[in-house]
Amino acid sequence: MNISSLISFFVFLIFLHLSSTAFMTTKIGPKPLWNATSTDKLRQDLLLNYDKFARPSQHTNVTTVKFEVDVKHVEVNEFKSTMTLFVWAKMHWNDDKLKWNESDYDGIDSLNIAAHEIWQPDLSIYNSAGSVGIAQYSTHCVVESSGTVFWVPSTQFTVLCSFNLLYWPFDKQNCSVLIGSWTYHGNHVDITVDKDHSVMSNLHVNSTEWVITSLKYFREAVYYPCCEEPYPTITLTVLLQRLSPSYKALIITPSFVIIVLTLLSFWLPPQSGEKILLNGVTALIITAFMMYFTQKIPAMGTHTPLIVLFYTSSLYVICFSLINSVVVIWMSRTPHAKPVPWFIKNLLLGKFGNWIGLSNYVNQNSVNIQRVTAEEMRDHQVTDFDDQSDDKHFIRASSPVNHQQDWIMLAVAIDRLSFIFYSLLFAILAITYSI
Repeated sequence: MNISSLISFFVFLIFLHLSSTAFMTTKIGPKPLWNATSTDKLRQDLLLNYDKFARPSQHTNVTTVKFEVDVKHVEVNEFKSTMTLFVWAKMHWNDDKLKWNESDYDGIDSLNIAAHEIWQPDLSIYNSAGSVGIAQYSTHCVVESSGTVFWVPSTQFTVLCSFNLLYWPFDKQNCSVLIGSWTYHGNHVDITVDKDHSVMSNLHVNSTEWVITSLKYFREAVYYPCCEEPYPTITLTVLLQRLSPSYKALIITPSFVIIVLTLLSFWLPPQSGEKILLNGVTALIITAFMMYFTQKIPAMGTHTPLIVLFYTSSLYVICFSLINSVVVIWMSRTPHAKPVPWFIKNLLLGKFGNWIGLSNYVNQNSVNIQRVTAEEMRDHQVTDFDDQSDDKHFIRASSPVNHQQDWIMLAVAIDRLSFIFYSLLFAILAITYSI
């Protein structure tokens, strides 16, 4: 046998091998186990050639996804402008590729399948502050023989929310969660909700600072300029109210103390240096609260909390009260060579002085006027006899002691008027910033 014959023979063997291989049937899939159960057989029949990226329906049909949530907990972060809902997201839809005849599989009517093994609606959170996906934790789905898929992942919705802190800490906030399909339009994937469904789970854990007063669903179809098809979205509106009993004790009560301390400084003696000390301590208290507010409240471009405005205004009031105290102390302690203007003194010695509480100082002033020594009479008395009149006119100059007493009385009058003015001012501030 020559070389050409050998080559022809080997080519013929290769041709026979390739021909026999072409007509062989290859079994796809793993070799069945010797102890495989009906569930194994069902899973293999359902998922062997299942494409989880293809929508489980004809392109002309709509896959309807029913969506519900059970809220377990809520958290709010004012500094990041976010709200986080810890929920159970309940979804169910119909998958035409996951149907079977129960009698063919020993009466199995439902099957647990991992969520990543089958098609899932790509529901996303449009206003998410983090991951846009609905499910953040791996959970299983329950598939029924009719093709209905139930999926209840435990997840959290962290969304952006615009907070209005004007009435902090007695504020109410309104936040929304916008949910919809990320890529499918309404002609392929539709979303529906059960408005009568109770959104509060039995496993709900109350927040220490917030309480959910209302939670409502709202469905709408949105049309974008790019597309003619509708994009259905679900808006979950959450109304939150802050629990404020602790804030009343920490913030509201000290505000009354600040008012009282400010007003008490006007009732100290005009010569008392403690007036400045009391106003200084009050200013430090307000400053400490302002520092506390920076830790609890973010810097707001708009809607500055009224309580912050009240403390800010109170700090201005304390500043002017401190200036008032300095003027009063200077007026009462500094010796004055000139007397108080006569029209002011007459006003203080009259009914007006009694009305603002200067009775004691008016009586002291009268006693001092009557205490004139014989030496002062000789020095300052001028006798003028009129032939046509029996009256005697005595011209008496006031002593430096009397001058100082008058200035003290004027300082007390300024304190009394300041007390009335600042009382009205605090009342106006309380009404203006009342909540």
